[in-house]
Amino acid sequence: MQYLIVDDHALLAGALKFLLESRDPNAEVQTTGDPSHALTLLDAHADELNLLILDLNLPGVEGTELLEVIVARYPTLKVLVVSGSTDKDNIVNVLQLGAAGFVPKSLETETLSNAIDFVLKGGVFIPTQLLNETQDAQSFVLPTVEKTVPDVHLTERQQDVLVELAKGSPIKRICLNLGLSEGTVKTHVGAIYRAFGASNRTEALLAARRAGFISED
Repeated sequence: MQYLIVDDHALLAGALKFLLESRDPNAEVQTTGDPSHALTLLDAHADELNLLILDLNLPGVEGTELLEVIVARYPTLKVLVVSGSTDKDNIVNVLQLGAAGFVPKSLETETLSNAIDFVLKGGVFIPTQLLNETQDAQSFVLPTVEKTVPDVHLTERQQDVLVELAKGSPIKRICLNLGLSEGTVKTHVGAIYRAFGASNRTEALLAARRAGFISED
């Protein structure tokens, strides 16, 4: 598994790196606290990354600016946001923009590890205690799911690509697994987004689950 941690707090970045490597001794973990360096690393390695762990509060970055750039450039990359803020509007906004999960920096290690597992399997993670405090978050993030379910039609090959996306497979891995060119896979990904009325990977996978294209287990 390959990970990128983007956090300018050395202690937290180090703790996250230790957690990932203790879960999997073969894990490859890169860290950076510089937004520009993060984008350089993503340009070089995004297709191989299984997960990006992103702190929103970075020097020289306004709010969700970096998250928006990353989601736009790498729409199939799983992004788990870590933040010191648990403001309801912030959580909802992060998920709506396409993050695959939100965890507060105060989260205990075991729950954080569970969050990583959940996101890697294609889920969208919000801590239970935050969900209880932000009950309107789901209704805010999922409206496109309800209205797209009756009208979704995917070809057999698009369904194959969707399954790979749900596994967290990067584009190059999907190409290898399905024997398709990169351009063809990206075309299928775009078609999947349009079919579900989604603007990013998170919305598409949420909609696909509601429509029964992806099992819950």
